Amino acid sequence: MTYDVILRRKNDKYIARVRDWPELIIEETTREAAIDQIKSQLIEYLNQPPEIVQIDLESNDIENPWLKFAGMWADDPTWDEFLAELESYRQEIDEADLEA
Repeated sequence: MTYDVILRRKNDKYIARVRDWPELIIEETTREAAIDQIKSQLIEYLNQPPEIVQIDLESNDIENPWLKFAGMWADDPTWDEFLAELESYRQEIDEADLEA
């Protein structure tokens, strides 16, 4: 199987990271060593079977990150203009898609 490795040179070192598994990252002094090390690390990683567990959380334990934004535009005097402009832009895009 083929895996993409992102290889960068930074401060006289080579940093290699497996694209699909960003937690797999190494730093070496040579390009060849970086590639060899990341390959070894990937093989070791793939040979460790993962464990999937389920956990229960109470809904009151989880803070919805979007709630702090609720109503933030309620008093904005330009809100209706913004919505009209947004609708106009969406119509332009829809018409352009139909012409294409």
